Amino acid sequence: MVFDKVKEVLQKNTSAFIAAGLGIGVSLVIFPLVIISINMVVKNGENKFTELEVIRVENLIKDEIDRTSRSLGDWSNWNDTYQFAENQNQEFIENNLFAETYENLDLNSIVILNSSQQIVYGEYFDDETQSITDSPIDFAPLIKAYPELADMNRPEGYKGLAYSQGHVMIVASNPILTSLNEGPPQGNIIFIKMINKQRINHYSKITLRDIGIYSIETTIEDSPAIPAPAKLKDIVFIHPKNLNVITGYKYLSDLQNKSIILLQVDNDRDLYNQGRTTKVIIIVILSVLILFIAIIAFFFTRSVLNARELREEEETSAKLLESTRRNAIELEKRVVERTRELELKNKDMETFNYTVSHDLKSPLRGISGYSALLINDHANQLDATGMDYLQKINDSSQRMDQLIQDLLVYTKANRNEINKIEVELDPLFDTLLLEYDEEISKRNIAIVKNMECARLVVDREGFTLVLRNLLDNALKFTKTNPNPKIVIGCKKSDTNVIFAISDNGVGFDLKFHEKIFDIFQRLNQAEEYPGTGIGLALVKKTMERMGGKVYAESQIGVGSTFYLEIPL
Repeated sequence: MVFDKVKEVLQKNTSAFIAAGLGIGVSLVIFPLVIISINMVVKNGENKFTELEVIRVENLIKDEIDRTSRSLGDWSNWNDTYQFAENQNQEFIENNLFAETYENLDLNSIVILNSSQQIVYGEYFDDETQSITDSPIDFAPLIKAYPELADMNRPEGYKGLAYSQGHVMIVASNPILTSLNEGPPQGNIIFIKMINKQRINHYSKITLRDIGIYSIETTIEDSPAIPAPAKLKDIVFIHPKNLNVITGYKYLSDLQNKSIILLQVDNDRDLYNQGRTTKVIIIVILSVLILFIAIIAFFFTRSVLNARELREEEETSAKLLESTRRNAIELEKRVVERTRELELKNKDMETFNYTVSHDLKSPLRGISGYSALLINDHANQLDATGMDYLQKINDSSQRMDQLIQDLLVYTKANRNEINKIEVELDPLFDTLLLEYDEEISKRNIAIVKNMECARLVVDREGFTLVLRNLLDNALKFTKTNPNPKIVIGCKKSDTNVIFAISDNGVGFDLKFHEKIFDIFQRLNQAEEYPGTGIGLALVKKTMERMGGKVYAESQIGVGSTFYLEIPL
C-alpha cells in the first residue's frame, strides 16, 4: 500500500524531480567554477595594474634623477665653477648661488668640493619657506657614506638615490671641468633633492596616487610583513589593505645598488569592486539560466509523458518568450534613458567648466585694477623693488586674464551650434586684415592673396575664429624678420577646399607637429612670443567640429604654413 503511494507520487512528479536534480547539479558545478574564475581574473588584473602603477612611479623618480643629472652638467662644465673650486672666490656665490637659483633648479642643496675633497660650499634651500636655511643633514657624513660623490675620475659622474641621517634623497655628482670639458678636475659639484613631504606630495599629484618613500629602517603604519630585499629583487610586493585600497611595495636601489629604500603606492580597488558586482550579476544570470534550463527539462519530460502537459508547456513557453521580449524592450528603453542622462551630465560638466572660468575673471579684474591704481597713483610711495614686484603682479594678472578668456572661448567652442552658410571669402579676409591694419602698416608686412575660390559653405563664426588665430600666429612669429611676408591661398578640388596661410617667421621643428595642437603646449617662451597655448588647440577643435582638419608644414628659420582642409 505504502509502496504504491510512493510509486504514484514519483510518477506524477517525475519531471519535477528531474528538473530539480538537473538544476542542483548544474549549480554545484558551474557556480564554484564561475566564482573561482572571476576571482582569479580580478586578482591577476588588480595585481598587474598595481605593479604597473608602482613601476610608473618608479620611472617618475628615475626621470627626476635624470633631470637632476642633466641640470648638473651645465654647472660642472663651466669655467666659473672651475675657478671657484680652485680659489673659492665669493663673487661666484654672490652672482650665482642664491635662493632663486635653487628654486629654478628645483634643488635643496648644492655642495662643492675642491680637488682635496674638502667642502668649500654647501647650503640648504627649504622648499616650504623658499629660503636658504640650516641644513637638516650634515654633508660630510653623506659623502663619507657615499664616497662615489667625491670621485673625480669618472667623467660621467654618479646619479641615483641615497639615504643618510634619516633622509631619502636624490643625488648627482660630476667632476668639475672647464667649459670645454677639459681638466684636470678641480673637485666635484653635488646636486641634492630631498624626497621630503613636499616632493612626495608633488609626485602624488602627478600620478594621482598616494605615495610613500621610506628607508627600510622606518616603521610604516599598517604595513604587512614585507619580504627581505634579497627575495624581492625587482619584484613588486602587493598587499590588499582593505576593500577599497590595495598597496604595492618595491625596493629601490641607492647609489651603491643597495636595496635600502622602499617605495609604497596605494591604488583604489576599482577592479576588485567591479569584480564583486560582476559576480553578483553573473550569479543572478546563471541562476535565471539554470532555472530556465530546469523549466525546459521539466516541461520536456512532461511532454514525453503526457500530451496535455505538452500543450501547457507551449503556453508557458509563449508567456516566457513574451516576458523576455518585454524585458528586452524595457532594457532598450533604459539604455536610451541612460544615454540621455550621460549626455545631460556632459553638458552640465561643460556648463560648470564655463562658469568656473567665467567666475575667475571677477577677482582677477580686482587684482589687475588695484595694482594699476597703485602703479598710477601711489608710485612715489614705493621703492624700485616694490614697483618692480607690483608691475610683475599687474603683468601676471593680465596674462592670467588672457588665459581665462581663451579658456572661455575654448569651452564655448563645444557649445556653439554649427550653422553652415555661404560665405564670401574676399570680404571676410579683408575684414580680418583690417583688424591688424595698424600693425601691418607699422611693420610694413607684405600680404599676398592667391585665391582660387570666391565663396564657401561653412560655419562663418567658427571659420572666422580659425582664420583669426592663424593670422595672429603669423603676425606674432614674423616680428623678428625685417621683411615680413604673409601669403593667404585657397585651392579647390572635387571633394574639398584647402586654405593655406604661410609666413616667413621663425618656424618650428616638425617633430613637434602633433604637440602644437594640444592645449597649453608652447614651443617658445612667453616672454619672447606672448600667448596662452590655446589658440592652435582651439583651431583643431573648431575644424573637427566643422568636419575638416588642420595640419602644418614648417622649417626652422624659414617659416610655417598651416593648411585648413574643408570638405565640400
